[in-house]
Amino acid sequence: MENLAVVIFRNNLRIEDNYSLYNACKNHDYVLGLYGLELLDGNIYDFKKCDVYRQKFIKESLLNLKDNLSKYEINLSIVNNIEKSLEKLASSYNIEVYFDQEVGTEEFEFENKFKKYKHKSYFSQTLIEPFYFDYKKSFTGFRKKAEKQDINELLPQIQKKKSVYFESMDIKIPKVDTPNKHSITFKGGEDEALKQLKNYLPKIHEYKSTRNEMSGFENSTKFSPYLAIGCISPRKLYWEIKKEEERTYESDSSYWIYFELLWRDFFYLVLKESKNKLFLKYGLKGEKFNFRKDKTLLKDFFSANTGVALIDASINELKTTGWLSNRNRQIVASYYVKNLGLDWRIGAAFFESLLVDYNPASNYGNWAYQSHVGNDKTYRIFDVQRQSDMYNGKDYIEKWLPKNAKQKNVNYRKMANEVKREVFFEMD
Repeated sequence: MENLAVVIFRNNLRIEDNYSLYNACKNHDYVLGLYGLELLDGNIYDFKKCDVYRQKFIKESLLNLKDNLSKYEINLSIVNNIEKSLEKLASSYNIEVYFDQEVGTEEFEFENKFKKYKHKSYFSQTLIEPFYFDYKKSFTGFRKKAEKQDINELLPQIQKKKSVYFESMDIKIPKVDTPNKHSITFKGGEDEALKQLKNYLPKIHEYKSTRNEMSGFENSTKFSPYLAIGCISPRKLYWEIKKEEERTYESDSSYWIYFELLWRDFFYLVLKESKNKLFLKYGLKGEKFNFRKDKTLLKDFFSANTGVALIDASINELKTTGWLSNRNRQIVASYYVKNLGLDWRIGAAFFESLLVDYNPASNYGNWAYQSHVGNDKTYRIFDVQRQSDMYNGKDYIEKWLPKNAKQKNVNYRKMANEVKREVFFEMD
């Protein structure tokens, strides 16, 4: 039987700087790509695990990947069941499976489907190479070590290979309506990721002054959706930013993009080292807080009916676009946990369902951080009104909240103090 390298695509939907693809091409004459659509299935709490916004983005990225692989004469098979597909391939070829290692319990379980075959795997999701650190401690100590690490150069370009024909599903891109003219939308694919990188490079020295704005496409890099499913590698971003700094100058803003990439690495490596703790109710700390599961509060929150203008506006944007700025994500999560006292895992699942740039490490890491069960040792609260005043919330609310929406007179401090005592058992 012919030897065949099978490259499993999951969150590495690109050609450039793809460790699994590069090594498969280096070691084999015949190469086939494989993607399992079951990755998009399932539910968590009462939400789809992958709602229409991310489904659309992933499927666009798959079509672009298929086109780009064809330039190297490599086929991509998109299948419903990757386990059965591997069984069929193994009956006709001597297969060796190449895949990127992921973080997260479900991701580990999925990898068990490949490990029964001869295989090679690579951990390449982060900018830096993994190193030992105390995953329960704060980002600061991690950052000091991480900044001393060398960043790997990009891999050489792959060469044309031979491939085999195997069954493949037709991909239909879901239709998504975004009636609000202020909607931020994304098109998936490595080509689009490289286009966004090229568009943003001239703006890297503005990043720090605009990144906290609630509205607008140009106020932040918008790299996160492409990083989340691997349409571009963090190393590609790093080295292109370094080239731009050499061409222009180094600044606090250009450094801050690197700083944010390290935050991303931090949560990836915390999840990697802590196994499944970031998904557990009591998180990294294991302290048994008394999170609420008030059905009325949950329903009002998820239906943008809290009566708090900035929160409801944020939920409207998220539910109709799959996007929310980093600033608004933090405010929403803080209000959900520190003002309403609700079970943070349900809020994290809501974000998981809708966000176009969802990845388990960043999503659950940030929610745990806001919920006092993660890496933040300080009990901190985002005051909704103060945040709104600081970051032009009035303009944002006008864009995303109907004028006739009911508003409540909310005593944020009183709510927060009650939650602090009753849920977190903290006393002033």
